[in-house]
Amino acid sequence: MSSSDETVSGGGSAGGSGSSSSGTGGVFGSILTSGKGPREVNPDAFASEIYCPPIKPRLNTYLIMKYERGHEDEPKHLLYQATLQEWARECSREGTDQTRIKLGLSGNVTPGPAWKGGEIVLPIRVAVMPSGDSEKPLMSDLVSVPVTVGQGAPAEGWTMVENKYVVQRNTEVMVVFGFDEGPQKKRR
Repeated sequence: MSSSDETVSGGGSAGGSGSSSSGTGGVFGSILTSGKGPREVNPDAFASEIYCPPIKPRLNTYLIMKYERGHEDEPKHLLYQATLQEWARECSREGTDQTRIKLGLSGNVTPGPAWKGGEIVLPIRVAVMPSGDSEKPLMSDLVSVPVTVGQGAPAEGWTMVENKYVVQRNTEVMVVFGFDEGPQKKRR
């Protein structure tokens, strides 16, 4: 057996004596494995980078000011004010052809002079929009975030983290979000 045959088969020593040792034995095996045996390689190390779509708040949906009924825009009748202040996202592979988006949002709820204490449920809309001019979302989700605020209490922080948004990999989309109070009635 020639030295080149031994190298291809991996079963002989580098000296070409024809003696066989274990699968990665001899000098040749030590060189290939740095003397530490076989190394496991994570296949994700060779995968392409994950596309993580941009996120942004929807225009004019980062603030809710809730008043007592019939007293809109009167400061002494303000129940609470909620703000959307920070956001972040993280993406991971889902199967072979999808990306999972983990979205985090946070802000504060500040009680107003008319607040008597209790729970506030913040309605947050998250929509995955296609790139281009289409106004129709690929996916839309209304998330309720409960926040308990006592009477006369200082501002209370709130946080929402959702990991349920899945899109086709390498599809250009944008994630938009904001408070969604439903259809707004026209003021007279």
